[in-house]
Formats: sequence, structure tokens, C-alpha cells
Amino acid sequence: MTDQELITLLERATGLELSAEKVKGLIDERLSGMLKAVNPQKILLGADQPAAAQGFSRFLADVRRLGMGQPARHADELVQAGSAGLKHISPSRVKDLREGATTAGGYLVPTEQAGEVLNLVNKYSAIKDLCRQVPMSAHQITFPTITGGLTAYWVPEASDTEGATVDGSGQADGEKPRTEPTFGQLPVTAHVLAVKVVVSNQLLDDSDPSVDLVLRSLFAETIGQAFDVAALRGTGAATDPITGLAGRITTNAFSASGEFNFDDVADLIFKVYENAPYAAEVPVLGHPKAEKVLMKLKDDEGEYIYRQPGQPRAEGDQRPRVWGEPFVRDPNILTNLGAGAETRLFAGDFATSAIVGVRSGLIVKTNPWAEPYFSYNQTAFLAEVRMGFALSDEKRFAMLSGVPTA
Repeated sequence: MTDQELITLLERATGLELSAEKVKGLIDERLSGMLKAVNPQKILLGADQPAAAQGFSRFLADVRRLGMGQPARHADELVQAGSAGLKHISPSRVKDLREGATTAGGYLVPTEQAGEVLNLVNKYSAIKDLCRQVPMSAHQITFPTITGGLTAYWVPEASDTEGATVDGSGQADGEKPRTEPTFGQLPVTAHVLAVKVVVSNQLLDDSDPSVDLVLRSLFAETIGQAFDVAALRGTGAATDPITGLAGRITTNAFSASGEFNFDDVADLIFKVYENAPYAAEVPVLGHPKAEKVLMKLKDDEGEYIYRQPGQPRAEGDQRPRVWGEPFVRDPNILTNLGAGAETRLFAGDFATSAIVGVRSGLIVKTNPWAEPYFSYNQTAFLAEVRMGFALSDEKRFAMLSGVPTA
């Protein structure tokens, strides 16, 4: 919808003669009046709030009202960037507010609510919670890596150094050999992951507390699953910018030989330990269909290799275990591979060698006049986060294909 079409629609609804400048002035006056009605000294955000936090649905409803030029019902809990109140807020909060504001009506979710949504993402993302999570202060962060290790030598006591040269060849005479580490770089780039949710205006205006849970879950589930899909099998293309495990793992990518059995699982786990011998544990990721198959596998001594929490050898665990390693189910792993009834298992040193970079928290944007939502008394919200994913060493991960689903 063009600006002129929007003005024409407003003229029909109000019976007034309107221009772009007049419409802009009316909206600016309403926003200005709302902000002036707030005592800047009492603007409280996030953990500073002494009372209960503003509900998520109430927040979204206020965003819609502000975009329509109406005063927010909870103005003391919502601040638009650029207002006079910013000078009374800490610099870190001001930065967040500026990043969250757009001319299309963008507002940053209050800190505690954004945190709740992002924490809830872990519930729907099997991979994110396993990885090392690093906050990012820029679009890209670079970690130094050592691609070639140092070598230590036993050096005997030197007996005679008269006329000796230091060239690395005198270890037997007590010279300390010199070794040079090889350094590399691991860039982690944050990409925008966005989801659009359409909500009825009646639902927002009612502000039923249960709506908060629904909206949080909608945002978190969609973002969490989309991140997992990218981390598992992303292609690194422009519209799929993260290269996932399936594309990164090359050294330890192999298929089950013959009938799938315990030996294949042992190979998967120990291919990781061969390259990450000091890993605390090596989680195994699989689809629930693969989990069902693993539950029936036995080792050479006739013992089941899969243990539910509370069973012998898994008494104090929160997750099930496969041959002593945590098993993490992920429904986003494909199950139609091979002849159409095969899936994959992944294993790796996720805690130290897989990095999730988080550039910004949850930002919610809306345009209440956007069609066709406006005509149907709905509002569309665009929620986005900026995240990245990278592996410091693909040899510390393994991928097993040819796993049956039944």
C-alpha cells in the first residue's frame, strides 16, 4: 500500500481532508503527548521494575497502538528511542533502545521478556544448549585458533657449550629445540533469523495472561527449530547463510556397514574422542526414530547400550545415555535419506568446539497499517534475533549415515 492509498483510506474513515504532512503531524503529536505524560525519572525497564513485568501480549498491543498514533496503555513500561527519557536511562539500555527502533515502528522487547523468549528457544533447539554461547558486540567476531601444535622435548644436561651453535640440532648436547605454533582464525558471523506472527487485535486488547505463553512459545519454537535446521544441514547460501554439521563434517563422515549395530555407534563416538581425547563427554544427536532403534541395540555382552535416566549406569542423569554418552533427540534431523527410510546420527565435542554467537536479543517490529492484516483487524509482528554458528575443528565431530528408522 502506497502512502497516498493509505491517506485515501484514512480520509474515507474519518471524513477529513488529509495530507501526508498532516497525518505525520497528528501521529507525532500523539506520540509526543504520550511521552510527555510520562515522568522520565520514573521510566523503569527490565530488572529495575519494582512491580510485575508487563505481559508480552500487553507489550505487543502497546506497540500496535503507538504505530497507529494512539497512546500506549502502559506508557511507563514502553519507551520509544529518541525520547527525552533516554537521558535518564543507562548507556547500555540506550544502545539497546536505539538498535530496536525503526521508522516502521520497531520497539525492543523489555529485557526480561526478551531473555525469557531466548531462554525458551533452548527448549526447542537441541543444538543451541549444547554449544558454547558467546555474546557478540559486532557483526562478526574472530577467535584465534592453533592449527599446528607445539612439540615438547626431553633435554639432557649440557656438558660443554664451547663453540656450540644454536640452530636446533643440538638437543643431544642440551640445546632446547624451538618449535613454532601455526595459528589460524575462526570467524563467527551473526545472521538475522526472523519470524512473522499474525495476531488478532482482539486477542491483543484482551491481554489474557495465557496469551503471553502462546506468543512466547510461537516465537521461541519457530526460532529454535529454524536455528536447529540451519545448524544441522544449512548450506551457507545467501538465504541459508549458516553451514550446518552435515556440510562441515568431512573427516569423520561415514555410513553404517551392513546391518546397523553397536559397532557403528562405538565408531561414531570414538572418531570424536580420537581428535578430542580430553572432551568431558560426547553428546549423540538423533531423531526420535533413531532413538527407538538405539533402544533395541545390545553390545557384545548382551547389554542394552541405551539407558533412560534413573536406570542402572544412568541414575543421576537428566538425559538418556547411549553407551555412556548423553543422547539428545532432535526432530529436525532428516529421516528420508538413502532409500527413504534412513536417518543420521551426529556426535561431537559441542561444549568446547561448537560456538553459537549471539549478536542481539529479540527485536519485535510491526506496521499496524499493513495490508491485508489491517482490513481483517489483525496485526503482523516481525520478531528477529541475530545469531551465528561455527565449529572450531570439524575433526572433533562425526556423522553416521545409513541409520535405519525402524
